Amino acid sequence: MHPQDFEKVVSPVSVAHFSQYKLTASLLKQLEDLSFHVYTSQVLEGLNHRPLKGREILLGHECVSIDATGQCVKATAAFLEEGKYMQKNVQCNILVGTDGAGSTVRKLVGIDLRGERNLQNLVSVHFLSRDLGQYLLNERPGMLFFIFNTEAIGVLVAHDLKQGEFVLQIPFYPPQQNLEDFTPKICKKLIFKLIGQELSDIDVIDIKPWVMHAEVAEKFVCNGNRIILAGDAAHRFPPAGGFGQ
Repeated sequence: MHPQDFEKVVSPVSVAHFSQYKLTASLLKQLEDLSFHVYTSQVLEGLNHRPLKGREILLGHECVSIDATGQCVKATAAFLEEGKYMQKNVQCNILVGTDGAGSTVRKLVGIDLRGERNLQNLVSVHFLSRDLGQYLLNERPGMLFFIFNTEAIGVLVAHDLKQGEFVLQIPFYPPQQNLEDFTPKICKKLIFKLIGQELSDIDVIDIKPWVMHAEVAEKFVCNGNRIILAGDAAHRFPPAGGFGQ
């Protein structure tokens, strides 16, 4: 039995790699199909000062304060309107903080993280190369490529081989190195060293530093079970284990 046949026996679906920004767009589309109203910051101008209605999703808002001392949770959200920061009050029975590893909700309610910090500093390089995608698709298809050679070290994540979309994770050692050391030109050279050839169509989209932690919130629920942490707001795991949300 071949591996692909085994997968069909175990599950009717197979493993897939789905980028976060594509998942977000898909979820928003699904919510609109379910009669939710999704408002962007541009559409919201003039509507921000009325009470929030049911089945409404407001993009471009940032939670800046939380009060859960009464019978409901009161949150204050900041948003940008005509170049000025404004505030909007929102009341709810339950507030779920799914605002990522640097969760503002977690910080506002005073929940600490426990575990190991600063395991590894990395630079994430988002780039496009259809030539590289086509080569890997034909010769060495896969999702993760751990590359170690005499010239460079890195982990290549194939987000979409057909479209040639990749993210390269490169070890980063401050203070000996600065983010300014990773210009698009230098990152291209690192990509060439890692893949072993110079490709003409490499387009570096974004370069960002990040720090790997292994931490878990000391509690996921507080304020009478009315404030809940979920996802990366509740735990900051290294991505290697594939623990997900």
